Amino acid sequence: MELVLKVDEVLGGETETLLRWLHEERDLQGQARVFMGGTQPSPPGSMGFPLEVVNVVLSNSIALGSLVTTVVAWRSSRPSPPPTVRIEVNGVPITMNTDDPEVLRSLIETLRSADSGSGPGSDTPDTTSASDT
Repeated sequence: MELVLKVDEVLGGETETLLRWLHEERDLQGQARVFMGGTQPSPPGSMGFPLEVVNVVLSNSIALGSLVTTVVAWRSSRPSPPPTVRIEVNGVPITMNTDDPEVLRSLIETLRSADSGSGPGSDTPDTTSASDT
């Protein structure tokens, strides 16, 4: 399973912090290859820095739960409000900005479905978002 993680940065440097956090997570060791991707321009009207991406290749979909749990832990360690993390699988974006267990389970299932072939062009919505509200 290949994923792309994008951090909504205001001050910069958060993507590198997430990359280091993922490298140090024991539950992901041996289950994931994590590396920095290219820089993309900031979205129009954005006041943040260009988006850098973290690419993740998981050895199996079971490791997806560990990845999501790790991202939630990383977000909770950041200054308030924590940055939003967008995860993409096969072009299906999921916006993570919550730590609600039920919402996270739903996001994991959406990502697994996207990985199994129900990507763009299917009847599933192209964007799912989880928020703290």
